[in-house]
Amino acid sequence: MNTGSFGSKNLSELKNYTWAGVVSFLNEQCKSTEMEKTQWLVEKKQYTERIAQLEGELQASEAVNKDLVRRVKMLEFSLRQERIKYAKLTGGHHRVNSDVISTILSRGEKNSDSVGQNLPKRRTRAHRQLLSKYLQELGLEDIFTGDLPPRQIHHRPSKSYGSNLQALVELPAETEISPIQKSDTLKINLIEEKPAKKSWEMKIALKSHMDVVRSLHFAQKEGILASASEDCLIKLWDISQYETFNENTQCESYFSLRGHKKPILTMTGNIIGEEQLLYSAGEEGIIRVWELLPPKDVNAYGPSQDKNYCVGVWESHSEAVWDLKHHPVDGLVLSASADGIVKLWKTVDTTTSIENWKSGKVSANLLRNFTYPRTDGENFHIPTCTAWLITELNSFVVGYTTPYLNIFDKQTGKPSIIRFVKENDAHDKIYQINCIATSNSSNMVVCGHEDKHLRFFDVNSCSCVKDLVGHTDSVSSLWMSGNYLVSGGHDGSLRFWDVRTYQCLQEIPAHRKKYDEGVLCISQHPSFNLMASAGADSLVKLYNII
Repeated sequence: MNTGSFGSKNLSELKNYTWAGVVSFLNEQCKSTEMEKTQWLVEKKQYTERIAQLEGELQASEAVNKDLVRRVKMLEFSLRQERIKYAKLTGGHHRVNSDVISTILSRGEKNSDSVGQNLPKRRTRAHRQLLSKYLQELGLEDIFTGDLPPRQIHHRPSKSYGSNLQALVELPAETEISPIQKSDTLKINLIEEKPAKKSWEMKIALKSHMDVVRSLHFAQKEGILASASEDCLIKLWDISQYETFNENTQCESYFSLRGHKKPILTMTGNIIGEEQLLYSAGEEGIIRVWELLPPKDVNAYGPSQDKNYCVGVWESHSEAVWDLKHHPVDGLVLSASADGIVKLWKTVDTTTSIENWKSGKVSANLLRNFTYPRTDGENFHIPTCTAWLITELNSFVVGYTTPYLNIFDKQTGKPSIIRFVKENDAHDKIYQINCIATSNSSNMVVCGHEDKHLRFFDVNSCSCVKDLVGHTDSVSSLWMSGNYLVSGGHDGSLRFWDVRTYQCLQEIPAHRKKYDEGVLCISQHPSFNLMASAGADSLVKLYNII
């Protein structure tokens, strides 16, 4: 066998490969693997929510089934008691066994005319009232909704109990009662009992900030809540044992991140990934990157550590930064500033960020600037809030101080402009968009406005599908999960909505007003049934489902 030609052929093929090409191929494979893993996690979360919903429906159906069986058994018991009384009246015995009862009843069916010759007809009403009394004592007064139907009488009775009494106690023969199958429980129309509505209740109020709390963020793994305030501090709270909290629990923050010299207005963090990082910005126009410190690594009562947990500083905006949003999957961060620019940043890992920052290099890569396309003489459009489209991860939404909503493609930068107010009405009110929430199951975008309205937009048609008054004051914060929406306003209340019917399910007075501001931010834990709100009263409140 000639092996020399085979070896030379392999060598010639190997010469076509380079180290750079191999590394590039491996990077692409890693990215595709991470993307598939992320998609799997998102699908897992959606299926978990669906399973929980179906389990709730199943439990409600089983409760209906159990209640029906209980009512049938109670009705059988009352029926037996009435049959015994009837047998005593017709048979004249004080003790009558079941055989005698069945014999008398069968005989009564054959000779109904002759049996009903003993008691006066006026006793019929008394027995009917007596039966109603028994049903009330057993809690079955709703079995008969109206008067009992009279029995058809072919012969005029004389001095008898009346054949109506026999109609009351003569029911079809007993049949074997079997539990209703689970597959049929949803089709029951006899008792329309809706599943119990879930409601939110305040668990605890966290008191530590000295000024307005503007932003909240839940960490994915460690059970950490971060709160950013105008007192220039970011406080970290350990909420891993939140189930034991109550209104009398004293909970203090276990660490404070210091570095900002002006009020902090916004904060975000990565949701999926091993590293836990925080990104904060405010009136300085500077974005700071923080390493999230777990509670187990901090001795709250020990000596202060000299370590600085700020691992990066991004300087690019010239005005205050109003909003930050981290990409649900990729290492990307959006920043919306008062200078009229929305910037897209590429993040790096913690080690690289620390090395770059210590060496004086920029710890992030600015990818692209996005601005509102305007013509000559048009008003300047200032972005106020942003949000990633979860169903289309290559796009994001930007709200402005003007009645416009923009959908940008992060790769091409091409905008799709949605105008939700007529040209003639644009100058009558202030239509500024204060907050945006996107759905994780549909192409729906919800915006909260300065004019107290909630507006629902369809991304596919780029149109406003619903416009309603959400609060008695400006809508300042939104959070959306599945088919449910939570909104906070400067009236100090939280409102819970069903986006399928656009109905308000619950309202909670949450925060006191201060300087015409109320609720300022809302956040929900990604895995716990836990929600947090913060406001102008410097409080952070936790809520759970009851």
